[in-house]
Amino acid sequence: MTVKQSTADVLGAALHVRDAARHVVKGSGGADTVLTALSGVIDYDHASLSRWDPLRRRHLTLAGSYPAEATRYIENRLHDDPGFTLIRHSADTARWWHDVPGPVRRTSTGFHSVLEPLGVEDGVAQCLFAADGRYVGILNVSTTRARCDQPAVRAVMTLLGECLAAVTDPLLGAGSAGGTGGAGGSEEAGACSCAVLVPDDEDAAPVAVSGEPLPGLTDAGSPLVALVRRTAARQALPTTVLVPYRQRPLELRLTRQGAGTVVVCRAVARPSALSPRELEVLAELTQGRTNREIANRLFLSPRTVATHIEHILAKLDVPNRAAAAGRAVAWGLEPAP
Repeated sequence: MTVKQSTADVLGAALHVRDAARHVVKGSGGADTVLTALSGVIDYDHASLSRWDPLRRRHLTLAGSYPAEATRYIENRLHDDPGFTLIRHSADTARWWHDVPGPVRRTSTGFHSVLEPLGVEDGVAQCLFAADGRYVGILNVSTTRARCDQPAVRAVMTLLGECLAAVTDPLLGAGSAGGTGGAGGSEEAGACSCAVLVPDDEDAAPVAVSGEPLPGLTDAGSPLVALVRRTAARQALPTTVLVPYRQRPLELRLTRQGAGTVVVCRAVARPSALSPRELEVLAELTQGRTNREIANRLFLSPRTVATHIEHILAKLDVPNRAAAAGRAVAWGLEPAP
């Protein structure tokens, strides 16, 4: 028998869920702490929080307590289940056991082959969406006790959708919200140009995740994609790099996901009022190249490169090219691809 909670108790438990989710996004907690806190809202027998992987087209369990067979179903087959389709494409992103229409329940393998053998009597499946509309994951909660969907719990679960989505969103997490270490702010406040998932397989094309991808991020063999793969291979992720690209710097935030790297790309302001060409020259300095080497790479004369370096030192207020290179490395500046 389930003890009915007061509205105050439910709201208090929901605050614990929100706090746990915030810690996960900041990198100071695991997804299992979110499910533990959620048990204060719903006295469940089984629960799982899963991230959607658009590259492999399957769910990845971040935390869960379902038996192995049920977990495999959630990860590999749930996205084709009629019950999942009903929730994902409806205005109500949370669907409780008792609200699923009979015809859908009868055709859902998840209901009659996975949940019913576990003795499940009630529960909720909640599709999770980022603020920009991307589907990022799903919460599944099941109980062997009848009716856990009291009005306060229903209302709270809807409100918790945003913070639960943040936990499953591959574009969020420790280090992903940071800038370029003082290199400069966004030219369009808060604007994110695009996000793509770059597979580890060099022959596989990147998959658009959000926004309209830049041309240099859609071709498997493009120099910009090659730069992403090199950076992901040699640096610990998440990380942020700054790249001169078509007369304006791009900020690329790289986060690991499954068999690929999620890249959030946006145009940012040029740091320290550097011109586009000065930024390119500065990026070359991070590689320890001589003036003649830089000139050959950028199709300039060595004298012109020397002039650009003089201007760079003055704008950065540093004594020499080594100090300028150190500043650029701190920004995450990489040579143009």
